[in-house]
Amino acid sequence: MGLEGDTKMNKIPSDEDLDRASKMMEQQFQSLDVVKDTVVSRFKKACPLYDFHILPQGEDGFRAYVFFKTDEDVQKCTETGIVEDIKACVYQELQRVGRGKIGETTVAFELDSDENVTANYEGDYFLRLR
Repeated sequence: MGLEGDTKMNKIPSDEDLDRASKMMEQQFQSLDVVKDTVVSRFKKACPLYDFHILPQGEDGFRAYVFFKTDEDVQKCTETGIVEDIKACVYQELQRVGRGKIGETTVAFELDSDENVTANYEGDYFLRLR
């Protein structure tokens, strides 16, 4: 069968389609900036937290990226319980902003360091988050 008969592949999204997709994206990211800001402000001075990102993943889940300055900082913060404190804070903030109750929300956490991003991703966090 030729491409001429396949109209699905040639369909250009309408303005309504684009508007609907935009609203869906807005809903997926709703209040995640508040969660990020709270985690960063709470832990930036208490530990060598370098950066934090949280993204929607699936219908009711999230992926959180916790970056420390060095690989050694990742290890130390894991051993001292700071990582568990950060995880608890993320769940509390998600619940507080109405993005899911503790125990019913799934967050996949990834720990990394700026040192690793610099060495293996040319310092590009966009490449690291992909």
